[in-house]
Amino acid sequence: MSGAPSIEHVDRANVDRTLSIERREPRAARYGYTIAIAAVLCALAARAALPPGLPFITFYPAVILTAYFCGLRPALVCTILSGVAVWYAVLPSNLPATGASSAAIALILFGIVVGINLILIEKMRRASDANAALAQSTRRLMVELQRETSLRMAHEQLAEKTLLLDLALQAADAGTWRYCVRTGRAQLSEQMARHHGFGDQPIEIDVERDWRPRIHPDDAERTLRDLGAAIAGRTKFVTDFRVFLPDGRVRWITGLGQVETDAAGAVTAVVGLSLDITARKEAEAKIAHMACHDPLTGLANRTLFHDRLDAEIARVRRHGATFALFCLDIDRFKAVNDTHGHSVGDALLRIVAARLQAVIRTEDMLARIGGDEFVIIQTEAEQPESASALAERLIGTVEQPIELEGHTLSVSLSVGIALAPADGHDPLSLYNSADRALYRAKAQGRNTFRFAG
Repeated sequence: MSGAPSIEHVDRANVDRTLSIERREPRAARYGYTIAIAAVLCALAARAALPPGLPFITFYPAVILTAYFCGLRPALVCTILSGVAVWYAVLPSNLPATGASSAAIALILFGIVVGINLILIEKMRRASDANAALAQSTRRLMVELQRETSLRMAHEQLAEKTLLLDLALQAADAGTWRYCVRTGRAQLSEQMARHHGFGDQPIEIDVERDWRPRIHPDDAERTLRDLGAAIAGRTKFVTDFRVFLPDGRVRWITGLGQVETDAAGAVTAVVGLSLDITARKEAEAKIAHMACHDPLTGLANRTLFHDRLDAEIARVRRHGATFALFCLDIDRFKAVNDTHGHSVGDALLRIVAARLQAVIRTEDMLARIGGDEFVIIQTEAEQPESASALAERLIGTVEQPIELEGHTLSVSLSVGIALAPADGHDPLSLYNSADRALYRAKAQGRNTFRFAG
């Protein structure tokens, strides 16, 4: 398909050159009568050099050759002039031998023979011209047939490519669009209109009035700025943005465009494709969430916890703030796991995580860092009073009975608390202080909390 001719590239010049077949004109037609006279003179001179007898021996070839090369009319002139030349210049010298009557008969016979030959030559010439015309018509028909075949193939291949492009766009759920620089309006295809919630039919919209209000505020200005940069730099346009659909859903769209210019080089439009990348963005968000969150409870995992702890330590160093780090451990969790199985143990962890999450503030952070171990970062609070109050609420919510699969389970919570920067100036030392406080709480009866120090 890549080597197929297109309609625009059909070589019309080759067709014209093929059709411009040289037409056969009558041979030496422009100088036919001059040649006829010259032929008679040459025949007369040649006859004068020959002995008497056969008075037409040189004139007959002159007439025949004139007919062949110059056509019928010059040949008739040559015949008449030959007859006159023979009658007045040749026959007088032959009259004693032939007699006047014989000379007249000879002249008549010459005229008859020449006439017959001229008729035959003319018929042959016409037949030859007819054959040439037939050959020319045949060549013209072949060229036209070739041209029509090329055009038909180009149409078929263009239709095939258009169909394949449509199928590719449908398979990718891609829409097409054309933005007019002068008017600020855009023509959207059926798919593009559906992507933006404009319905299922092609539509023309005003970008500022119709398109911008549907785009997420964080994306609209950036997308229009990228479009302006592509127009100014005559470069490709690539952007991603979020669309608010009428039903409340949010759809991610990626736009790819190329500028169009006029004969003067000015940008007149931007044309391109739009692709619905919502599924990809959701998958990316899910992967990003899984990388930073515990799959069992949905809480932040160890990675996200360390990032937040590093950020809080940096904030303490810059601004002299303080915060509390809690290390939590569920008492008697191993016994529940061993007695009732891992499925009950997992369900217990989810319930405890939900209870803990309900107790802390939105600005605080709760993370599960492994097994039955949790951590909390409490910020922007008066310490140590706020840490003590939170620890009591955490212990109280966890010790409430839990109903699971027909069993009533009772667990408790041990808590160790470290305050920054008093108990540690870096993440590791602060965590170790909270962890040691946790083990003191466990060693001193569990279901309680202890501060580091």
